[in-house]
Amino acid sequence: MAARHVHSQMFIRTTPERMWEILSHYGDVSSFHSGVRRSFSEDGSDDRAAAGCERVCNIVDMGMNITLKERIVDYVEGRSYRYEVYEWKNFPISCMQFGFRITDATPGHVTLTIDIDFEARPSLLTVLMLGKVRRLARDVLLGYKHFAETGERRVPIRQLKERYREHARLALQLG
Repeated sequence: MAARHVHSQMFIRTTPERMWEILSHYGDVSSFHSGVRRSFSEDGSDDRAAAGCERVCNIVDMGMNITLKERIVDYVEGRSYRYEVYEWKNFPISCMQFGFRITDATPGHVTLTIDIDFEARPSLLTVLMLGKVRRLARDVLLGYKHFAETGERRVPIRQLKERYREHARLALQLG
């Protein structure tokens, strides 16, 4: 079975510079995003996003402790980066990549785009995981949106879904 692609985007009230500053918190994303229980830089990488930068993210999903090791494989300063999940524990994938891009900037607003490519292991799970990955994309964007617009750190995703119900619907429609 071929890898699947999920695309989602969200309108965020911030400047491109501020959005990039937030996206650049690569190694310490857990300091503000509640979707990640703990994150840290790996193998001498800095917390700031850069080509080749590596991190470890610990997340909990449905009571399962999941560990992901990730590395930035494509980087355009001030605009975008893409990273691969190159090692995992308790997560049924054979390959996964995430890409973030800042687009459509107008005064005081940006569109943040996320692209996720993945294939599950066993591959039969890929189609079954598609809805879950779409929700993941929306949840990730909500965490970035809320922090960029309010500065509030680690607000639970469930609360963000309630606060931004309309954005969540729009993100699902676009995804």
